[in-house]
Amino acid sequence: MFKSIVVAYDGSAHARKALEVASGLAASAKARVGIIYVIDSDVANIPANIREMGEVEHIIEPMPNLQADLDNAPANLMNNLSSSSVAAQLAMGQYADYLLERARKSVKASGVSDVEVKTAQGDAAEEVIEFASERDADLIVCGSRGVRGLKKLLLGSTSQKIAQLAECSCLTIK
Repeated sequence: MFKSIVVAYDGSAHARKALEVASGLAASAKARVGIIYVIDSDVANIPANIREMGEVEHIIEPMPNLQADLDNAPANLMNNLSSSSVAAQLAMGQYADYLLERARKSVKASGVSDVEVKTAQGDAAEEVIEFASERDADLIVCGSRGVRGLKKLLLGSTSQKIAQLAECSCLTIK
């Protein structure tokens, strides 16, 4: 079966399902799990008016939906996320750390003992594939849709790119 599973995680509903499936597979196979969150600088820097248009047209999720999972977040994270200052990159990193810690705890709770998390910045598919290669993964699990809807509209989906370029098996979760 699988010895090393990598999960592409962005906090979206599909990513949470992917994490759940990967956790179950890893627990039954006693596999190790790597979870990666990729900060896509292109998406982080979308001008506000284009982001708003994408939200109105339901191409991308509105920002409040991204933060819906922040009920118990530390105050400094919430302050940085609501700030419109240069701290946006810091806030994105803190958001990634927060999501990854919750994901790590969830996977550990399912009975997986070897869990590694990583935040990267760049092209999501390329970073996921590189992380999978570093971990000698034999399976990459990702959601079919994430929070990067506008970029998907223009360039194709991250899950499709991962499936095309990865050297290991890929499982896309709906």
